[in-house]
Amino acid sequence: MSIVTEKSLVHCRAMDSVAVVSTKQLGVDLCTMNSTNSLLEVEINEARIALQRDGEELLSIDSVADSLQAEIEAIHMRMAVQQEKRRAVEARILENRARISPVRFLPTEILQQIFKSCLPNDRYVVPHILSAPLLLCQICRRWRDIALATPELWSSIDVHDWGVWTADVYTAMVARWLAAARNRQLAVSVVCLQKWDWFRQYDPTQSGLFRLLASHSVQFHDLHIQACRGYVDAFIASGFYAVKHILISVTPTSVLVNSEYPLSLCTSNITHVALCGKEALINLIPRDTFPQITHLTLDRPGAEVDLMKILLDFPALVQLKIKFHGESLEIVNPPHDAMTLIKHQALEILSIYLSEDAVQFGNVAPLARIFNSLSLPSLRELAFFALSPGWEATVDEWLPDSVKLLFSGSSCSAKRLLYRNFKRPLDMIGFREQFRNLAIDLRVDNARFGCHWYDIAS
Repeated sequence: MSIVTEKSLVHCRAMDSVAVVSTKQLGVDLCTMNSTNSLLEVEINEARIALQRDGEELLSIDSVADSLQAEIEAIHMRMAVQQEKRRAVEARILENRARISPVRFLPTEILQQIFKSCLPNDRYVVPHILSAPLLLCQICRRWRDIALATPELWSSIDVHDWGVWTADVYTAMVARWLAAARNRQLAVSVVCLQKWDWFRQYDPTQSGLFRLLASHSVQFHDLHIQACRGYVDAFIASGFYAVKHILISVTPTSVLVNSEYPLSLCTSNITHVALCGKEALINLIPRDTFPQITHLTLDRPGAEVDLMKILLDFPALVQLKIKFHGESLEIVNPPHDAMTLIKHQALEILSIYLSEDAVQFGNVAPLARIFNSLSLPSLRELAFFALSPGWEATVDEWLPDSVKLLFSGSSCSAKRLLYRNFKRPLDMIGFREQFRNLAIDLRVDNARFGCHWYDIAS
């Protein structure tokens, strides 16, 4: 009994000790938790205070930035006002400088000479707003008045006709140009690249530009017309021409129009003629003007050239330029039994242009026989031009003996023989010396040619 009681007492005392320890630990834990919660609340409060402070500072910064932006915009507005004033002052300065500029006091005649020097060097001036003479009309009122009062500035023009598709504004510009030329002689290039057989339902006279040009035809002194045969015929039939220099370039079409009996140009003053294209027949030129033509150019691919007949028909020729195509050189041979020399008193320059086939494969015998049958007492220059530098022939293969014979009948003291785009012979020095002994200056050089080698300029 006493033993059980003692064990019970011991056990109770142990339990009391555990309870005491647990209570102490719980108090410690509660104190720790309260301390942690206090720290979190402090940090949260500090963060809230910092956010409020930074928000107020950001609002203050934005307010200052807005104020500065307003000041900047106000400065920009003031600057814009000053810049506008500056431009106005600069304009007045330019105006006043112009008023005292020496150019202002130049006589009209001198300004006209200056304006003429501003014109392009082209034979036919292409109208352009950024080049003379149109540009001169945009400088000031006086310059415009002087330019419009100077017909020489408007005496040359390059015109492109698109038939009924030609813009009215373009036709109006050409009309003003021709009006400014007044009654002065005109140099006119008319180009119509449409194949007329494609648009045969449209009469070329439906073009306002066509009718405008026809109304000024009596002023044409120098005319270049490049178009199909139908357009050329309509142009020729449109009026009387005072033309002296004419280049007719007929573009090929699938339809031949009156190829054997073309209309003849109504003119009596012509002296320079160039005919290009198979359809550009010599009959386009009035036959009664043949004796007065001094410069003739022929480029008619596929058509034979009767050189002897040309010299007989044009006794006043000073310069003759002919282009040969193909292997046969398209030359009409003189009769083999012809013993009489054909004498042409006036011809000074004979230029023969050769296509690549004519140079490489051409038979020079017909040309040699023609040279042997000619007497050209005024001949001072003979030139052979190979139009394709890639197909070279040697100089000594091209009629040296016939050339010597041809030059032997010339009374000129200075004679020149030119081969262009030909190979030099092996003994070039000796070859040149042979010609020098006959007072002939032999030249061999190379050059490339554009498509307008047939220019009618003297």
